[in-house]
Amino acid sequence: MATRAKTASAANDSADADAGTAQDAEAIEQNIERLRGDIAALAQSITQYGAGKTGEVKMRASKAGRDLAKTSQETLDGLSEELSGLEEAISTRVREKPLQSLGIAAGVGFLIAAIWSSRR
Repeated sequence: MATRAKTASAANDSADADAGTAQDAEAIEQNIERLRGDIAALAQSITQYGAGKTGEVKMRASKAGRDLAKTSQETLDGLSEELSGLEEAISTRVREKPLQSLGIAAGVGFLIAAIWSSRR
């Protein structure tokens, strides 16, 4: 009789263990499903964050481009004015002293020709 009680007890323990294992497996599956949902929500949040940052970076780049264009145009305008002033000063100087200007031009030409021929 004790053997039957032990066998029955072992069978009950085995059935309880199987039921516990089934509950554990079900709990694991529920946790996995919850994790999948959390990962999907996280992926969506990351996508939204990235889209927001992309817009922000585009706006910054556009502003930087406009600033660069404005600065470049201002620099070009300043250089053009300076070049015009130098051109006018040189023209005035050549009109005042044409022979000296011709001599300087001939000397510069001679130096360029000497340098050019020594390179060959």
